[in-house]
Amino acid sequence: MKVLYMSHRYHTNQTTIMKGWKENGHEVRFLSQYAGKVEDYTYVQPIVVGYSRLFMAFDYLYVHVIKRKDPAAIDMKLKCGIPPLFRLAKYIKEFHPDIAIIRERSIYTICMNAICRLYHIPTILYNLSPVWDKPKKMDLAHKIVWSLTPKYRMTPTNLVGIDFTGLVKDEYGYWAPFLMEPQVAPEERAYFADGRINIFCIGKYQERKNHQMMIEAVEELLPKYNLHLTIAGEISNAFHEEYYQNVVRYVKEHQLEDRVTFLVNLNRQQVSEEYKKADVYVVPSTGEPASITVIEAMAHSIPAVSGTDNGTASYIDYGKTGYVFEDNDKEDLKDKLEKIICDKDNLKKMGAAGYQHVKDHFQFKNYYERIVEIQERRRKER
Repeated sequence: MKVLYMSHRYHTNQTTIMKGWKENGHEVRFLSQYAGKVEDYTYVQPIVVGYSRLFMAFDYLYVHVIKRKDPAAIDMKLKCGIPPLFRLAKYIKEFHPDIAIIRERSIYTICMNAICRLYHIPTILYNLSPVWDKPKKMDLAHKIVWSLTPKYRMTPTNLVGIDFTGLVKDEYGYWAPFLMEPQVAPEERAYFADGRINIFCIGKYQERKNHQMMIEAVEELLPKYNLHLTIAGEISNAFHEEYYQNVVRYVKEHQLEDRVTFLVNLNRQQVSEEYKKADVYVVPSTGEPASITVIEAMAHSIPAVSGTDNGTASYIDYGKTGYVFEDNDKEDLKDKLEKIICDKDNLKKMGAAGYQHVKDHFQFKNYYERIVEIQERRRKER
């Protein structure tokens, strides 16, 4: 099978998928709108298609003049970016895949979907909206967007959090999980380096990642437990730097320098090394569409803790491979952390259960089955 991907960037969470396609004898190509600061091109070198010149001029004006004080301004292009149409069509026509998987509902996706229809190439939308969600909006604008983007959709998010109450299933939505290769088996790793319980979290240095809350939770548990927190994050703009300086200042003011370590802009291998040193992993974020890090942690045989406002919170087998706490609730975060760290033997058992959970449910075959299922349904409907 020849498979073509299009996304705004080649994210690390695509690496195992690309490896799976190649190792199973398929041909895969990846088109991206731009190149990220930290990416892993071990299996696929993305082709950066970029944006039309006219849009690039507008984007510069929007980011640097109109919205220069808005840290979210740089994300406008993800929904409104316009591709260089002739260049994009050339790449699609030359490769002519059996299936094209296109990221997000956006102007870029509408353009690529139209080109694929022209060349009779079936498409699948890939986004992070959950399979189980609130009822769809049925206004005219949404109907128009749906008609111009792929009918079938796959997502690594089954639901946000772990509660199905009030949710309905998307008729054309399919859960295709993030993939993760097992990294370190429980019998191959050591726990509790330096005689303490080491907690790890990773994410861009921005407010919604809740680093401050994470630090405060650890600080309040220190009288009872010997803990160390390591935070690894990305700094790629002035807003990230400002937030980073604020959390560093808090640590210094509270004399926690020997209990909290900050790391910046780690590559994939460096992140893996930090997982190997950790005993517990935490996603303290709010508004987290879908964090692959929960299964990265479990692949390294450590329990994972996540807030409910995370599209992959349901990847955690509650009470067996980790816990889920209420969004933005520091007290509940502390409670769930303590459930793990109060019993070191049980912590190791949860880590081992997480490792097996990854092997059973987050491999390429689990992802490939969804592609085949969508293709079979498409053929039957025709």
